[in-house]
Amino acid sequence: MTSIRLPKLSLSMQEIADRLLIQDLMICEASAIDERDWDMWEAVFTEDALIDWSENGGAKGNPKEVRAWASKVLSTENFPYPQYQHLSTNHQIVIEGDRATCKQMQLIPISVPSNKGGRQIGFSGIWFEDELVRTAEGWRICKRYEKLAWRHNFPEQYEVPEAG
Repeated sequence: MTSIRLPKLSLSMQEIADRLLIQDLMICEASAIDERDWDMWEAVFTEDALIDWSENGGAKGNPKEVRAWASKVLSTENFPYPQYQHLSTNHQIVIEGDRATCKQMQLIPISVPSNKGGRQIGFSGIWFEDELVRTAEGWRICKRYEKLAWRHNFPEQYEVPEAG
């Protein structure tokens, strides 16, 4: 992943459009997880994309493989943390022709069981390091690496659930 760069002095109309389209794609991906819309989630990736959520206890594989895991683990029936939201922000986008990188932060509040009974809100900070490619359908993620930055207010016994 490219390190942080200072912004350019100016952007072409195409660069502005590409940046907005990439940001929209990142927000679409986060919203699809929150709404458990797995068809939409899978559509933001190329078919052969490599997705690596393993650093945070998740799956690693192509979109179909990761979807199979995520749709089970994050289902409202199985996931012990049924309410969560992904806030996608701090997009660091570098575009080079029909390829791009995007490093973004997601802040994820999650309703978790409290040790005292009831629920509490835990927070997770995640960095996504993405590689994208322009396709006939628009920008798509072809590689994603998820890096856990921090967690706050999670129960000590917290573990990512197994797909059952």
